[in-house]
Amino acid sequence: MAQKETKPADRQARIDAYLTEQLALTETEQKAFLPVYKQYKAELSALRKASKASKKKGKIMSELSDQELEEVIQASFDDKQKMLDTKKKYHEKFKKVISIKKVAKLYHVEKRMGKHTKGNKKGKGNKEKKSGERPAKPTLQN
Repeated sequence: MAQKETKPADRQARIDAYLTEQLALTETEQKAFLPVYKQYKAELSALRKASKASKKKGKIMSELSDQELEEVIQASFDDKQKMLDTKKKYHEKFKKVISIKKVAKLYHVEKRMGKHTKGNKKGKGNKEKKSGERPAKPTLQN
């Protein structure tokens, strides 16, 4: 059971190390940036949880009235705006502790980060293509 308790801490350590390496953070930048980044991720996570909690559960679209559908759509817009506002707020905070080039790189690195920080979980990280991905380019054979 002690192993499960350390997993979030282990994952956070992998995230910290990955960001430090990928952004080439100095020790000073690391000490200033990582706590702000953790706050950012916590706020985004709380917003996602609140968004999920507010969704109409157990109903499919065809069961909702026009009024309920309008409410669902407006709530979705509101949730997305809150996420955007949070990202903009932290963008300003990031610029105070690391250079704009490193902030730009952060946004790029975040897109790839999951596969580098989740660890080796059974069934994860396999190389199967997800639906919607482009098939491999055909090759010419002689």
